[in-house]
Amino acid sequence: MKKVKSLLQPKEWSRTGAILLGIAPVFITIAVWLLSCRHPFFWDTIQLASRQAQWYYDQHFKYLLLPDVIDSGHPSGFGMYLALCWQGFGQSLLVSHLAVFPFVILTLLGLFRLSKNFDSYLIWVFPLLVGIDSVFLGQISLVSPDVALFAFFIWGLVGVLEKRSGLLLFCSIVLAIISLRGMMAVLALYLFQVVNGQDGGWRRLGHWLRSTLPFIPAGLLALAFLGYHAWAKSWVGFHSDSPWRESFTVVGFKGMLKNGVVLAWRIADYGRVFLVLAILGLAFKQLKTLKSNTFFPLVLITSLIQVPHFLLFQGVSAHRYLLPFYLALHLFFCSLLEQSQVKSKTKSIILGLVLFGLASGNFWIYPPGIAQGWDSTPAHWPHFALRKEVIEYLDQHDIPLDKVGATFPEIGPLHWRDLNGRQDGFSPLNLSQNEYVYFSSVMNDFSDEDRKLLFEKWTPVLTLKKAGLKTILFKKP
Repeated sequence: MKKVKSLLQPKEWSRTGAILLGIAPVFITIAVWLLSCRHPFFWDTIQLASRQAQWYYDQHFKYLLLPDVIDSGHPSGFGMYLALCWQGFGQSLLVSHLAVFPFVILTLLGLFRLSKNFDSYLIWVFPLLVGIDSVFLGQISLVSPDVALFAFFIWGLVGVLEKRSGLLLFCSIVLAIISLRGMMAVLALYLFQVVNGQDGGWRRLGHWLRSTLPFIPAGLLALAFLGYHAWAKSWVGFHSDSPWRESFTVVGFKGMLKNGVVLAWRIADYGRVFLVLAILGLAFKQLKTLKSNTFFPLVLITSLIQVPHFLLFQGVSAHRYLLPFYLALHLFFCSLLEQSQVKSKTKSIILGLVLFGLASGNFWIYPPGIAQGWDSTPAHWPHFALRKEVIEYLDQHDIPLDKVGATFPEIGPLHWRDLNGRQDGFSPLNLSQNEYVYFSSVMNDFSDEDRKLLFEKWTPVLTLKKAGLKTILFKKP
């Protein structure tokens, strides 16, 4: 280990450099949060945060389960938490973003705690790698339950690695009440607990049973919720009238192949291709020692838990679903880099390329017609200014919003997004009925046929561009 450590700590490496590396992820993360703390609700947070919290806020917490129209089968702990924040401090966008800030801080603290598993200046580099990942930055700029999930998964890993059963028990309970994916994260922590530590302990049934102890309360809580939900509503996950039922359509073999390509894209997307290539190169040179790598099992576990639903279902492919897997990749990369026997200069080049790639991913915008996970990149930010101009134009020209067709994520009352009390909003896209159409780069649901018809036959009355995004208000010919 001393030899590896000396390779990673060249003579020119200074205390100042370490301090700057340590400050960088904190500065970037808090700056991103501050700059976005008045942004409207966006993407899935409209349903998973705003609408669910609104239900509890309006009903004064009289009911545990949500109405079917906004019930996606998940525990709604985050929605309850947000409604409590509104009740205590007022209903506003600022309060909503402030509600997420504690989880942002918990995440940062957890990243530095996890970095203690490294012996070199990677102690400072690891938090920076995660801190510039576009999916992480995209999510913390939203009022997203996945920020809380990520924070408590990180601290759950700390509990496993430091053998702190109390911490693991607490994190598992919180994860279990956030979402179904939180429950999957608990399973990942349990399996990692089984394989971590004792050599060959996973071969003994007693070890598997003892490892369950910190997870029993979370498991019972999850079973209680799922059982009660199934008893009260006769469905789990989705129902026949669910707005997202098509996303859970089971695909055939060709569909699985297509989903596999999409999954590979999600893993490599937004600059992470640099990270993946670096991992493959380093791992190839260390094949004989992979079994002893602490974080290799975590990569396998998080992938095995999360990959099946990506492959089997039609529309369950959001980047944010893979946050635990992305974290495992970052940990695995740092451990491989630390243990590698390549020259110090080569390590510096690899690390520099990975940092550059991940940083660049925050600005990736694909050509028109290619759908993006806009909630997983800060590149969606200009949309809010463009959207505001469209609404102001419509108000100034006395055009009712319900005369304007749009697609996800802009359908429905403005209040769901802006918390401004306005119950008017854009209508679902229907080119035969809409008098106007609101088109935006961040709307993935315009078909090629709709796009062609709009651009060739309809009249653009307002065209706006900003930072690579385009918004057009079309009028029916």
